[in-house]
Amino acid sequence: MRGFELDQLRTFTVVAEAGSLTAAAPSLHLSQSTVSEQMRKLEARAGVPLFVRSKRGVEPTPAGTRLLEHARRIVALNEAAFDEVRGQAIKGELRVAITDYFRTNEVAGMLARLRECYPQLSLHVSTMKSTEIELAHARCQIDLGVVMNMSLGPFRPVQGEVRWVLRREPLQWVASPALAEALPDPLPLVLLPGDCMLHQVAVRSLEEQGRAYVMVHSASGVAGLQSMLAAGLGVGCLCASAITDGLVKLGARHRLPALPEAVFSLTPPLPGERETVSQAREVLSRQLLV
Repeated sequence: MRGFELDQLRTFTVVAEAGSLTAAAPSLHLSQSTVSEQMRKLEARAGVPLFVRSKRGVEPTPAGTRLLEHARRIVALNEAAFDEVRGQAIKGELRVAITDYFRTNEVAGMLARLRECYPQLSLHVSTMKSTEIELAHARCQIDLGVVMNMSLGPFRPVQGEVRWVLRREPLQWVASPALAEALPDPLPLVLLPGDCMLHQVAVRSLEEQGRAYVMVHSASGVAGLQSMLAAGLGVGCLCASAITDGLVKLGARHRLPALPEAVFSLTPPLPGERETVSQAREVLSRQLLV
């Protein structure tokens, strides 16, 4: 039989996202050995290696990267078909706001898959700061939001909201490879404006360490920030999924302060929300994970 097994494709997307078989196993409710066996069978069926394995985990090969886009669409369409047959397809209009930091290189593809899977859903998507999203949601100006908050210690979700947590990511100091070779003193910073959460975290951590810094550039959005950093204009702070080609993580030798983790979540239900919004939250909580 030609083609791939759906369960193996679903596991493949989660492993690629998690970065290791061990990390993927709990969210799949499978043992590590079962995940490993599924990936072995998938690679055997594909006839080519799909992952490069190292001590740090796994990364998709070029063939794996090509399959990953197909796999995400197939898994999403399967979910949509299940909803449609059960009479639970999402219809109507939905106002969604997403923080600029959420999976910056992938979110457009996610939204495209959502439109493909639910053609009767009219999406109105905007990008805002997390504080603005939470305020707009409280005022019923949007229906759903993807927000970022900081985890400053062991992660203990608020009771009843754990299901809406989408992902956690480490924050990283980053710079161009050339600048990383010898960081200037004081440290040249390139960040978003002062009302940005990551700006505040970066500055506070440096001040607590007593590290001298100077703000050299301020970007208006994450895409601009990535470009400025890649051009070697200074050092910045990004969540892991926003680190693009042309940037390197700054390690222990650079003696920069530790940073917290970013926690991305969906805004919780409001009293009396529409059924379309409740259905969409369930769908987004699944589809934004892969």
